[in-house]
Amino acid sequence: MGVDAAWVIDESSYAGREHLDPDFDAGYDRKQGHPGFDKDFAALREHGVLTAGATIVDLGAGTGRFALGAAPHCARVVAVDISPAMVRHLRRAVADAGASNIEVIQAGFLSYQHAGAPADAIYCRNALHQLPDFWKGIALQRAAQALRAGGGASTA
Repeated sequence: MGVDAAWVIDESSYAGREHLDPDFDAGYDRKQGHPGFDKDFAALREHGVLTAGATIVDLGAGTGRFALGAAPHCARVVAVDISPAMVRHLRRAVADAGASNIEVIQAGFLSYQHAGAPADAIYCRNALHQLPDFWKGIALQRAAQALRAGGGASTA
């Protein structure tokens, strides 16, 4: 969807100041309560989109717990986050895990440009709420355009 860049909101201003704080990432997982992803992975498998050849996009990836958990089950994971602090944390976590099939991209729902084969699934757990309602609709439309025909989207 081609929206004039001059008209699009600055997503980072809606993410919250804490997400721009370089020290926030250290306590982020503790704040989230370390939720598991087994049910999410099971749902993706049930819909046939978490397979060895799959491409999964994690929008609002945060510290990358979902992306790191999904990586062993698919060919490619694209972890996208607007926060420079989260992206730094995520890049370190990916390197530490040796997860060569995870690409980390600093972007938001409105600025992410999917490249390569269409995504089999797009996952988002804790970030879409940061956008004003009008922009949520645009974000979901953009996500749908990045999906392969028959792919899935989840906002757990």
